[in-house]
Amino acid sequence: MNAYGDVSIRKAYHSELVILVVEDQMLFSKEMKHILPLHTVIFARSLEDARLRYDECLPDITFLDIDLPDGNGFDLLDYIRSREPEAYVAMLTGSKIEADVVMSQKKGARGYIIKPFTKSKIEQHVAQYLEFREKKIKFLLHETELHRHEVLSLKPSMIIS
Repeated sequence: MNAYGDVSIRKAYHSELVILVVEDQMLFSKEMKHILPLHTVIFARSLEDARLRYDECLPDITFLDIDLPDGNGFDLLDYIRSREPEAYVAMLTGSKIEADVVMSQKKGARGYIIKPFTKSKIEQHVAQYLEFREKKIKFLLHETELHRHEVLSLKPSMIIS
């Protein structure tokens, strides 16, 4: 359980995804909005703004630039993962530096997209998130069923009221 409670329940039951795009270049932000018309897309142009937006909307997916005007996207990745360890974050950057790719993987990013990006790359990450979410839902349902079986198999004298 994290500071927000179990947000996976909230995320499991809404059909429209909430996507946070942390990007300081307007051109790429507009392109993301165009690529994702069926979802709620929230933008942040700085590290500080991104922290506020993340806390407000608890996005399903975060697309995160590394180089931001007031800091480093890796700091935001740490912030997000400290609040939601299973958060789905994909780096969205112009950096082709191998050390940045490795660092993003170590810090828990689930993808690394180099700008300029294609519509298919973004859609691929949305599809991967949906698969991830489906597996999480199945896991939670399985755990619930095990718990139910455990509770129902207790003898009446063992149940404390």
